[in-house]
Amino acid sequence: MTAIYFVTGTDTDAGKTLTVASLIEGAKKRGRSALGYKVLASGVEFLREGMLNRDVLSIMKHSSYPLKYAECVAYQFDEAIAPHLAARNTGVVIDTAEFDRGLDHLLEMEPDYIFIEGAGGWMLPLSDSTFLSDWVSARGFPVILTVGVRLGCLSHAVMTRMCVEQMGTPMAGYVINQIIPGMNRFRECADWLRNRFADIPLLGEIPFLESRYTCDLSGYLNTDLLSSKS
Repeated sequence: MTAIYFVTGTDTDAGKTLTVASLIEGAKKRGRSALGYKVLASGVEFLREGMLNRDVLSIMKHSSYPLKYAECVAYQFDEAIAPHLAARNTGVVIDTAEFDRGLDHLLEMEPDYIFIEGAGGWMLPLSDSTFLSDWVSARGFPVILTVGVRLGCLSHAVMTRMCVEQMGTPMAGYVINQIIPGMNRFRECADWLRNRFADIPLLGEIPFLESRYTCDLSGYLNTDLLSSKS
């Protein structure tokens, strides 16, 4: 049976895509199959293959099975802004049924894991009245929190966990991601998180990576530590 996890972050650019790629590679290292799925992608670049999002390309690259680009993303918007604003600007209504259709398609491939990448933080708006977290909670997907270590991240991490759990959604674990090279007091921040979140698994730490799109990501995160199966 496929275990499905939702990867959220303390903020935009906390490293959710890097976490998904590292989880997939960690699973593959342990002889398991894993796929990634990005429900919302904002911001594209003109590449040889067309107008594409680099995060979605990363998911394609790392997934255990060869996937088409459209299989890895539910909604893509050209402008790198909040998805609900991008949707409004283009006359699109974000429908979570589309998330489900894409996910059901991946489930037909019967991987051991599917890691769903969110956008922004936990309370990402889909419209004026709905949030991405509503869909996650309704589906009961265990949540993996990516903590992008920077000034303010400790408060964001605690508040995110509180909100996740108050919505009745299980926390499967968290990841510490060093997003600033040589950050002052990084280790103290990481140790504080270890102490505060001692009751849930730390899946691993990802150091600052200059070449995250090309380096080996298999050694950073341990999928064997995932606590809650969906």
